[in-house]
Amino acid sequence: MAAERASLSVRDQTSTFGAAATALFPAPGRRARLALCLAFAVALPLTFFGNQVGGLLFSGWAWLLALAMIGPLTLVDPLHPRAVVALWPYLAFLLYALTSLAWTPDLAKGALTLLQLLLPALAYLMAWQATRDVRGVVDPLVKVCFGVLGFAIAVVLVDRMVGLGPLQLSTRPVGISLSIVLTIVTMNSRSWLGTMLIGCVAVAIAVAVGSRMAAAVLTLLLLCSPSLALRVHWRILIAALFCILLVAASHTEVFRARFFFDPNASLLDVLTLSDKVNTAGRRELWPQLLHACSEKATFGYGLGASYGLSTRFSGGPLSHPHNDYLRTLCDTGLTGSIFFWGFFLVMGARSLGRALKPTPNRRLHGAASMLVLALLIFAITDNPMVYTAHFMIPLALVLGLSDGSHYRWRTRTVVNG
Repeated sequence: MAAERASLSVRDQTSTFGAAATALFPAPGRRARLALCLAFAVALPLTFFGNQVGGLLFSGWAWLLALAMIGPLTLVDPLHPRAVVALWPYLAFLLYALTSLAWTPDLAKGALTLLQLLLPALAYLMAWQATRDVRGVVDPLVKVCFGVLGFAIAVVLVDRMVGLGPLQLSTRPVGISLSIVLTIVTMNSRSWLGTMLIGCVAVAIAVAVGSRMAAAVLTLLLLCSPSLALRVHWRILIAALFCILLVAASHTEVFRARFFFDPNASLLDVLTLSDKVNTAGRRELWPQLLHACSEKATFGYGLGASYGLSTRFSGGPLSHPHNDYLRTLCDTGLTGSIFFWGFFLVMGARSLGRALKPTPNRRLHGAASMLVLALLIFAITDNPMVYTAHFMIPLALVLGLSDGSHYRWRTRTVVNG
């Protein structure tokens, strides 16, 4: 009996130590799920503020925090070979971008940009580790994004009513991050009314902070959302209602002051890119960038060169191209652009194909394709390539979850015959 009690005591201690070790050093899949949720719950909301700490914006600290969470996991956890194969066009882009540092006129900017562009690749590889239990990832992630949405609503309301005190609201990251939040939050929606309500709240926030492109993208994502579960004619009706509201809003004093130089301008001037439309210098900058970068269209000026070119041609106010198609052309030429944009086009088309077929996790695949669509649209007037913590990392995580979960399902299907 004494021997049995001693054996039970040893087993109990072993179990206790095992539980403690598991809590301190969770399995690779659990580590990846934890890092994934923290990237959304901590790193993403930091980008909502435009303050500087130690000479670095909160958004800079946010992606460095994400690097600290994601980077070590890609070093210590085994990478799935299939994930590396799927990522090869983006890796080729990174390799070429690294090579272009040899001739870039701004090595510091180029090296920093390369580090930012590396993070989505690490996030994509890490996301594959979390796909052993897809529902165990998606369900907490939806809850986290609900929390981020509530936080965004609270921050914007407080800013508009009483101000944020020493904190400064960074409007563009809020608007762009909402495309990520809206897409993920509606993945588990069971009611089209719930999806509509969330979508309208997201669009209202984007309008409130003055993020024009974000409001348009959010409206499009809402109309394309699988969770809306409405027939095409109903979606067209909703789109028509949004258009009517837009026309009505365009006649308000606030709208005219924000979007037009001329009080007599109309939405027709927006479609024709008239001089009456306030493009914040983009209309003047883009032709000059295109002309200059066409001279080195094959290989580009080197990663980071677009910063200096934008500053010079705009006379100082614009330090970014505010068009990422021009950014890749200026920095890496057609050579790098084909790898970068080709990767996301293939990813988006593949995810959309899976979403339209009777496969598991269809809403996850649909979310991946919707976020690629958001990237392609944001790239026209914004800088999503370097919006690391509040767009590119979440996008890469969703793409990795989509690809990884589909590969594991297909592998199980083949094995089970």
